[in-house]
Amino acid sequence: MTKVRNALFALLIAPIGMLAADQGLLNMVMPDAKVVAGLQVDSAKSSVFGQYVLSHMQPDDAGFKKFMADTGFDPRRDLREVVLASNWENNTPDNRFLVLARGAFDPGKIIALAQANGGTVANFQGVSVLSMTPKKAAGAAPTGIAFPDNSTALFGDVASVEAAIQRKQGNSTASASLLDKVRDPSSNNDFWFVTLVPLSEFSSAMPDPNLQGAMKGNLMQAISQASGGVRFGDPVLISGQAVTRSDKDAEALADVVRFLVGMIEQNRDSNPTAGQISDLLDTLNLKTSGNVMTMSLSIPEKQLEQIFNGLGHGASPAAAKRAAHVH
Repeated sequence: MTKVRNALFALLIAPIGMLAADQGLLNMVMPDAKVVAGLQVDSAKSSVFGQYVLSHMQPDDAGFKKFMADTGFDPRRDLREVVLASNWENNTPDNRFLVLARGAFDPGKIIALAQANGGTVANFQGVSVLSMTPKKAAGAAPTGIAFPDNSTALFGDVASVEAAIQRKQGNSTASASLLDKVRDPSSNNDFWFVTLVPLSEFSSAMPDPNLQGAMKGNLMQAISQASGGVRFGDPVLISGQAVTRSDKDAEALADVVRFLVGMIEQNRDSNPTAGQISDLLDTLNLKTSGNVMTMSLSIPEKQLEQIFNGLGHGASPAAAKRAAHVH
C-alpha cells in the first residue's frame, strides 16, 4: 500500500509545462475547494531546468523501484499533468483532499499490486475503487485510488474519490469562481497554486518550530488569499500575489520582504550562497496596489542550478552530462 501511495505522491515533485490547467481535471475538483495547485509534466523534457530536476529524480528506495518494475509506471515518464485540491477543513471529519492526474496508467497491474499488499477493491458506479488503510497510523481514515479510464488517476480520501467519479460521469463542470481564480496562475506557470485560506494555516507544514511561529504571526494571518507559481525556462520566472486585509497590511508585507532581501545582501560577502541569492534578487519586482501585494523574480537557469548544487544537491552524473551538452 505504501508503494502505491509513494508513487502517487511522486507526482508532487515532477516538473511541468506551459498550458492552462486541464479542464477535465478541474471539473472533478470538489466544489468547496480552498487550496488548489497544479503541475504540468509534458514540457519538462524541453525545459532546461525541468531536465535538471528530472535528473535528480533518481529514486533509491527499493520498494519504489520494485513498484515501477511490477507496474511499468514511472512518474518521470508517464505523467502529463497533476492537480491537487483540498477543502482545507483541517482536523475535522469533513477534511477532504484529492490528487488528480493525467498520464499513462495500467490500472489492472497497479490495483493487483495494491491488493497483494492489503488493499481492498469495491465497485463504485462501475469503477473499481481501491481502499488502503495506513498501517502506521492507527485510526487513520482509508485512502482511495481509482482509474476512471487508462489516462486518469484519482487519489484521496475515499469519499472524495467517489465524489470525483460522480462528477466525471455526470459531466459536471467546475464552478466559474474556481476557474476564474486558477486561470491566470495555471496559464502563466508550470507549477501554480491558489489558496483561499490565510497563509498562517500552513504553519503546521513547516519543519522548523521557528518557521511555524513566524507563520502564525499577525502578518501571515492578514493574508487571506494567495496565488502564484513558477515558469520553467531560461530564465526561470517566479511570481506571487497576496491579498491582505487592508492596504496597510499589504505595505507591511512588502516591507518584510524588503527587510529579508536586505538581510541577505548584508551577508553576501560572508556567505557564498547568500552572495549568489543576493545577485539574483536584483531582479525582484515588488509592488502593492490597495490590499494586494505582487512580486516577481527572474532567475537565469544556470545560476539557479548552481544555487541548488551549492545547497548540497550536487549535480548527478546525468545532470552533469546534460549540462555539458546544453551549456
